Amino acid sequence: MPIPTKGLSVSKEVWKQRMDEMTNPPIMQGELKTISLADVLQLLSSREGHHVVEVVFGHGVGKIFLDGEFLHYAEVVGDDELEGLDALRFLVNLEEGRFEVRKPVVWPEENLSGPVQALLIEAVRLADEAEAGISFNEELFDEAFVPPAASPPVSRLEELKEKLPEVDFLIRVSPEGEVLESIGQGVPEELSGVLSYATLHLKEMGNLLGLGELKGFAASGKRLLWAGLLEEDGVIGLGGKPRKGLIWWSKKLVEIQKGQTR
Repeated sequence: MPIPTKGLSVSKEVWKQRMDEMTNPPIMQGELKTISLADVLQLLSSREGHHVVEVVFGHGVGKIFLDGEFLHYAEVVGDDELEGLDALRFLVNLEEGRFEVRKPVVWPEENLSGPVQALLIEAVRLADEAEAGISFNEELFDEAFVPPAASPPVSRLEELKEKLPEVDFLIRVSPEGEVLESIGQGVPEELSGVLSYATLHLKEMGNLLGLGELKGFAASGKRLLWAGLLEEDGVIGLGGKPRKGLIWWSKKLVEIQKGQTR
């Protein structure tokens, strides 16, 4: 059992135990050429209790303390003096050196906290970024990041034009007959006049034909086809060449009215 460094009056029995632990052979030892320190730490994480891994390398020494599967403390002393995650990153990237695993005689104050696997992944990530010359400044990132602008909403006419490429010209007219929007090649006022006249008589025509309230119409000549559709906020007018015929256009108007082309 590790002995805290502060606040205890040490008995002779404890001193004897500490001396025995210091002089006993290590639990595990080896060369980093043959087994990586990361593998050693993962092996120790599957064992209960406290362990310290002592590493000797060219110009210094390092220590890593484990409490079961959790890392507790790491330090490097030598040309570089490091603690915590920086020390762990340095030690797990050593390719040469010697390590020994022992039961700790003293237990330092925590400077590292977390599962072995998670902290090893973080240490490797930091080492990769350092090698690539990458640094991450969260404050600068937040300042520089500008969320993408929201896409402008698609208008009703743009939606219909995409669904009905056969249409050459579209307009949207208010209930009062004002042209609110137009797309394509054509004269809005000309189609608006046709729409206003036709929609004015749709209800009357529907009653005469016994069809109830009509929601749209289509009329075709040799060179031009016009169609209209009543919606809640006005009238949609469509113009194009009569390639498909009135039956096809009538079917499309019904689909639009039912919302199938939305």
